[in-house]
Amino acid sequence: MTPPLALLSPEPDEPRGLDEPERRTDGPHRPAELFLVEPLPPEPLPPEPLPPEPLPPESLPPEQTAPPEPELDPGLAAEGLARSVLEVLAGARDLQQLTRWVTAEVHAVLRARVQLSTRARSVLADRPIRPVLRIGTVTVARPVPGVAETVVVVHGRGRARAVAIRLEIVCGRWQASALHIL
Repeated sequence: MTPPLALLSPEPDEPRGLDEPERRTDGPHRPAELFLVEPLPPEPLPPEPLPPEPLPPESLPPEQTAPPEPELDPGLAAEGLARSVLEVLAGARDLQQLTRWVTAEVHAVLRARVQLSTRARSVLADRPIRPVLRIGTVTVARPVPGVAETVVVVHGRGRARAVAIRLEIVCGRWQASALHIL
């Protein structure tokens, strides 16, 4: 590998004042010179820190415990919530009945969907009727303590829907923090 080239100017740079004009010499001009320069050696890496010494068992923080499990099985909670949400969207149930079972974000999304479905029914001059629903498969997964992710298959007249619900324990009961109707 050839060393890099450095360009040396014929005149050293001298600081000049702000009101001093740039100097030009009309005399003979010396050409710039090129020199080979050796590259600088690489800087040494800092030493790796030593791993911390383990703490004695009495100084460790208390282990985080999961919130107490509600009496209601998460599969049954998801089943009832899925049925109720579909009834709310059909106009057969009031959204306020689900307030304590869903978070504020889920409630806001449901409110927007209820407004859309109400507007669609008014355009078609349909009156709300209670849908005939049959609960199919309910699948429950527990990714971490205090959380249950569920999928409920709900069969209606001529249509089946999957309702995915993430339940979290809040104040000793299951509350939906995410809800998607597929």
